[in-house]
Amino acid sequence: MLEKRDYYRMPWSLNDNPIAWIEVTDICNIHCEGCYRQYLSGHKSLEQLKTEVDFFIKWRNPDNFSIAGGEPLIHPQIIDLVAYIASKGVKPVILSNGVALNPKILHALKGAGLAGFTMHVDSHQNRPHWKNKNEKDHNELRQHIADMVAAEGGLFLVFNSTVYPDTYHEIPDIVRWGQANIKKVQGLVFITYRTATSEDNIGTDINDQEVDITKLSYTRESFHDHFVTAPEVHQIIQENFPEYETSGYLGGSIRHDSYKWLDAAMIGTKRKMFGSVGKTTMELAQTGHHLLKGRYLAYLTSGQIGSKIFFLSPWDKFVRKANNLWLKDVLRHPGHLFDQIYLQSIGIIQAPDILPDGRADMCDSCPDITYLDGKFVNSCRLDEYRLFGGFLTMQEKEKDKQLVTPQE
Repeated sequence: MLEKRDYYRMPWSLNDNPIAWIEVTDICNIHCEGCYRQYLSGHKSLEQLKTEVDFFIKWRNPDNFSIAGGEPLIHPQIIDLVAYIASKGVKPVILSNGVALNPKILHALKGAGLAGFTMHVDSHQNRPHWKNKNEKDHNELRQHIADMVAAEGGLFLVFNSTVYPDTYHEIPDIVRWGQANIKKVQGLVFITYRTATSEDNIGTDINDQEVDITKLSYTRESFHDHFVTAPEVHQIIQENFPEYETSGYLGGSIRHDSYKWLDAAMIGTKRKMFGSVGKTTMELAQTGHHLLKGRYLAYLTSGQIGSKIFFLSPWDKFVRKANNLWLKDVLRHPGHLFDQIYLQSIGIIQAPDILPDGRADMCDSCPDITYLDGKFVNSCRLDEYRLFGGFLTMQEKEKDKQLVTPQE
């Protein structure tokens, strides 16, 4: 059972947060189930995007820009935007489905200053030639993307996947693949699926007027399965990989027992995983980075850490445990002493939940907040603003109870 006192609460806030979420377009080349963005306005101009970048730098203090969409790689000025962000001394990171990725654009993006990618790959995406394939099958696609990025070199790579009730049991297949590619893949992220249903719910706007919720891309006609939670994702990973342990978290904005973000950093080589860092190391990483760089940390630019990670053993019991296992492995196999040691992150994100009294339990200190008309708006609910002028209330038609909002 998760206990918050065992983990480090990430020190992020609205105005001092390592992530700036900037959306360059709402056009995409595929459609993913659970996506909370739809086509309304198309590509933003480079000047508009520069305005957003400057706004974030002034009011957010980001360590990186998550360049999202839509599909950022199809924006005609994506390379210019990456170069502009890099010129500001902030890491540009592209969130992509990888369909438009090729060696030519990879090379150009790296030359412009790109730091890395977060690639979204899962079995509920409407990809050509990948229908009716499970998450294990999709590891072939993940491998193709990882090999391409590794061939270019100098870019970090994270894969995220939306977790649905029917794919929950496949999480270990993704983690196992990620560990086998620890040299090429710096992290994995699992995002729990949420939806609203037109069959059971009505939506009301900020004026308490009923609206047509089917206009929102994440609304389904019906959904009767159990939504997977962050603690459940944590449990299945830990059951299959005992060396996995969470070290940091973000709670909810209202519920004291919410786990909205769970962050882990595992220690291993290409042959074997030895353990994870604990909350002491996570706290040191966040506070130390802020002390030295003036910003909190979201992405490591490289997973290659070396045996120096074990210097923290006296203060971190989890690092100490990993160190002991590594030493035993080296004693059995002396040649393993020369294996490079890596960190690989595993993140879990749980969507916002609507409580019975009508309040929304959002992610505390929302890392994925975005820009709209000179203010910050939660990216997972941006289309409610774009279509209806503000957050909607989702109510059960008969019981007048509120349900669940779309995924973060």
